[in-house]
Amino acid sequence: MRPRGRPLSFDREKALDRAMRLFWARGYESTSVSDLTQTMGITAPSLYGAFGDKKRLFLEAVERYLAGPGNYAQQALAQEPTAERCIRRLLMETVDSFFAPHGIRGCMVILAATNCSIQSSDVVAELTKRRRMAERMLRERIVAGQSAGELPDDADIDSLAGLVVTTLYGLSIKARDGASRASLRKIVEQALRAWPHDTRGSGHAGKEV
Repeated sequence: MRPRGRPLSFDREKALDRAMRLFWARGYESTSVSDLTQTMGITAPSLYGAFGDKKRLFLEAVERYLAGPGNYAQQALAQEPTAERCIRRLLMETVDSFFAPHGIRGCMVILAATNCSIQSSDVVAELTKRRRMAERMLRERIVAGQSAGELPDDADIDSLAGLVVTTLYGLSIKARDGASRASLRKIVEQALRAWPHDTRGSGHAGKEV
């Protein structure tokens, strides 16, 4: 929460959005307070007064990313009727997000705090926690699919979730390095060939088809 005091002389939401895009493009350590104030169109005292400090601004920017440009992941997990369709949508929309108008190639949560110094270890830990949380959610969705008879009982859930997450990480790096949308979509299709199917055709015994 912003401390009480004078009303802000700038649009906080617009300033936060600009900070998010700068952190997303450059990463946490490569973005200075001077870079931020110039991009956000505010002074350093205004930045500290509205957001606390650079670290807190970054973490708030990450939350904005997850609720905005990165929200496709939550939607895919919540809206698709099967685990396989969920994962396909997640991976394909990840690729599409890199090429959206005014978008930045690569996932902010994956790329914005890599190779940081020890001084930024707490920021690295925060993003690591978010990535692990995302992997747990993926795993839970795959487990639910297995329970519904969509995957064989002996499917290796941990390895499957790890494959999806590793593919997501790789897509971000490839996109940042300039890979085309078409090439990334081909990678997704190749990864999805590893998806296990219940060859019995009718799921678990006793389940309606």
